[in-house]
Amino acid sequence: MSSVDPMPLGAHLNPDDPVDSVRYLGPKSKRELNELNIMTVADLVNYGVIDAFLAVKAAGHPVTLNFLWAMFAGLMDLDFHKIPKEFKDAVKSELKSDGKVDNPSTD
Repeated sequence: MSSVDPMPLGAHLNPDDPVDSVRYLGPKSKRELNELNIMTVADLVNYGVIDAFLAVKAAGHPVTLNFLWAMFAGLMDLDFHKIPKEFKDAVKSELKSDGKVDNPSTD
């Protein structure tokens, strides 16, 4: 039986492109990420979407989990609405158990 490695985050993008070249990320997301010195696709991949989400939230920006899903879906070249529910539930559970998000609702 052969194993298939999953596509690495952002593999379909140029790592040197600006962070807002990631699908679903617009000017507001770019500003918030740039404040954390996340300027390029490579910066976001290296920082990690969960850590970037938490850092933007900690910086006082009113972000929801949709921001996290947008970064993930864009880096995976995945339709935003096709992120598996099991994945979302696992991330929300982890964030809640770590006390990093008070009420990780359906957003």
